[in-house]
Amino acid sequence: MSHPARPGGSTALQHEGRTRLLYFFALASGAAALTYEVAWTKLLSLSFGSSTLAASAAVAAFMGGMGVGAWLYHRMLRRVVDALRLYAWLEIGIAVSAIVLTGILEVLPTGFAALLSALPAGGGEGSVATFVRLTGVFGLLIVPTALMGATYPALCSVVIGSREGVDRHLGGLYGWNTIGAAGGGLLAGIVLIPWLGLRASIGVGAAINLAVGLAAFALASRDSSRVEPASASEAPEALPSRIPLAAVGLILFASGFATLAYEIVWFRAFRSLAGNSTYAFTIVLVTFLLGLGFGSVGLERVLRRGSPERALAWVQFGIATFASLGMLGLGYFIAGPEGVEFSTTGAWVREMPWQQRLLLHGGIALILMLPATLLMGLSFPLASRLYLGSVSGLSRRIGGAVLLANIGSIAGSIGAAVWLLPNFGSMASTRGIALLNIALGLLAAHFALGSRGERLRWVLVLAGGATLAAGLVPSAIPYQMSALAGIPAHVLFVEEGEIATVRVSAADRDERIRGMSIDGVTIGVSAGWNYPVYSKQILIAHLPMWLEPRIRSVMQIGLGSASTLDALTRHPELERIEAVEISPTVVAASRYFEESRALDDPRVRVHVEDAIHHLLRSSGSYDLIISDGKQNEDFSGNAKMMSREFYELALSRLSSDGLFVQWIPLNNLEADLRAVVRTAGGVFEHLNIFYDPPLSLLFVGSREPLAGRQRADAAVAHRHMGADLSRLGFAAPDLLRFEWLTDREALLDVVGEGPQNTWNDSVIEFTAYRTRRTELGRQGFTASANLAWLLEAENHSHERAPSEFVAASEAQRRAHHLVRQGYRKLLGGDREAAIELVEQGLALAPSDFLTQRARRRLEAPSR
Repeated sequence: MSHPARPGGSTALQHEGRTRLLYFFALASGAAALTYEVAWTKLLSLSFGSSTLAASAAVAAFMGGMGVGAWLYHRMLRRVVDALRLYAWLEIGIAVSAIVLTGILEVLPTGFAALLSALPAGGGEGSVATFVRLTGVFGLLIVPTALMGATYPALCSVVIGSREGVDRHLGGLYGWNTIGAAGGGLLAGIVLIPWLGLRASIGVGAAINLAVGLAAFALASRDSSRVEPASASEAPEALPSRIPLAAVGLILFASGFATLAYEIVWFRAFRSLAGNSTYAFTIVLVTFLLGLGFGSVGLERVLRRGSPERALAWVQFGIATFASLGMLGLGYFIAGPEGVEFSTTGAWVREMPWQQRLLLHGGIALILMLPATLLMGLSFPLASRLYLGSVSGLSRRIGGAVLLANIGSIAGSIGAAVWLLPNFGSMASTRGIALLNIALGLLAAHFALGSRGERLRWVLVLAGGATLAAGLVPSAIPYQMSALAGIPAHVLFVEEGEIATVRVSAADRDERIRGMSIDGVTIGVSAGWNYPVYSKQILIAHLPMWLEPRIRSVMQIGLGSASTLDALTRHPELERIEAVEISPTVVAASRYFEESRALDDPRVRVHVEDAIHHLLRSSGSYDLIISDGKQNEDFSGNAKMMSREFYELALSRLSSDGLFVQWIPLNNLEADLRAVVRTAGGVFEHLNIFYDPPLSLLFVGSREPLAGRQRADAAVAHRHMGADLSRLGFAAPDLLRFEWLTDREALLDVVGEGPQNTWNDSVIEFTAYRTRRTELGRQGFTASANLAWLLEAENHSHERAPSEFVAASEAQRRAHHLVRQGYRKLLGGDREAAIELVEQGLALAPSDFLTQRARRRLEAPSR
């Protein structure tokens, strides 16, 4: 093992320059590691699901592999002469294994589906699938993460050769490696993945590791000075600790548990402020890493001021205090002072350029989280310093300290996802974790220097203050209770689950009018509420059943208020109806709607899991797959549900004459909607769009054309769906034919060449967040512009329109086009022009369904 030369003349300058270079290696290596973690977590979610448990499993596997690598490092060191050369090989190994692993992850969804289908009956879900998921993630990540974990003790072996070196560099190396990780997380989440895609981002990380490895080899080749380890008389090796080894190990484990539990819980809570986006995740991740990094760097300064035992106790009390105060502050920013909202739902926040919005929420995160995370960062090197025992045992003990802390982190990550959040919510969970920190502070204080009376005085003050702060944390996030679409309402149900906070509200004027929201965004309603929302819930059920009466099996993605499921149960010919809902809290909340009677239908089965994960493990086929394509600043994570891979997966699960139906709002960004059309059109041989004014598009994809199919018998269709459709203004089910707008050939001709949305390059995931509300137009997005090019596609497809969708006369066709142009004007804010166009349509076809419905809507706008 090599040791740095002792300072003296020019040698001292060489030594300092060499040390700075090694610190830079730590910084760069940390940046590459977080680039991998962010990108691999997104890739893994495609095979293992997007639940909090799946994300936590990926984090746990990352931490576990790094812990194992750190623990095994001293065994590697026995086989080599030069620790710096070993470090160089580790960095090169990370680069190579990262590239190999990425290739595996890209083909993993298909392989994982085959694995689950090979399990015994029923093994593809429940605890068996969870076990396969967890072990699969760990097995995949073990090689590159173990190599990453070994780099920290490797650098310690190269840099530290004395007790003074321990105090000076133990926290510094860990800190700058973690600060580099913060930079890598920021770079990956804000720049690399949005602009380059996942594969290229991982390539950047691999290039960094390779460059560091080659530079380390060059440094080892030039470093001709080899100095023997210092003797005990020259540099005392003993690192005494008043805390027993077992107690320090417990503190390392429990501190790791608390740190990762805070991160998972706070990420969940911070979404209520910054929204459900990759940027919100990045803000929390980078804030945590910055705190951990800069906190670790302060180890040497803290050790100069007193005993590490006492400092460790103070740190634990401080973490509990500042974590509690941080959550109190978050509640303030979410609820907001009178007239001010800091969340993404606040109008003044959405008017900001996205960079300013990111800085606003990043600044709030720093204010709320940084004090606690700085102390968390100091906790690990402090406890590690007490765990070492001596300089000679550095490589073995430092690896053991990392392993203990990382095992605790694994437990904290998974425990927060599967136990704390579902049972207690983010606020109460924070309070419980703070109490754990207080207990650790009391343990460390028991062994600190000073008389019992002296210790008692400062312990009572610090522990009492921390306990008081924890007690002030509310039991739940204090959301503002908003009305239902401007209607005074009261809350019937609110619960913070592992994925989201779900709330059900009822209108004060009519208890039957109810709405469900996730983190403040409406996702489902009952009959009688906002027309466009309710309309799409009903149409995605009944339209395909009218188009193809031979449908016998259905899979619906997303449950919401159960209105779509309830509409499906109206059809007695259906034999199997399945719903896939990722949030168990949504399933519980749906029971507050009258439509939840569908859940008691013997044909209905609800699967609580990720939809892509469910499709991957399903070996059977469906005659109908229904999907809800929400995509805006609040649902950016749904981009994968409008990707080429998802459409291909859905198509593979359709029967030969089956239909895929997806609702997509017209008020998407124009470039995003064009990309979605381009993507769906590249997968489905037949793609038709139906338009339900003013804002709903219904994509219908299939292998076989819609033309030539036998439609549902008029009397039977009216009996099964007539009552539902009458609420939407359809006097008869066959009037649904007038919702048809255009076909695949015309759509692809109009959108032209351009990017498709894929898992590797999710071109639509980030654009909504980066667009100012003033740039999005009326109704929040560029609906008018989108309808303009869709109407152009309508003109192109007129000659190929299926006969049953064609207007009875040229006058009626022209009237329909005028009405749709009127809706375009209405969406653009020109109501007078809209009325004029509709009146022109009425003059051409005064008894036509579309024109009469348009006039009624203009006279009585949707609530």
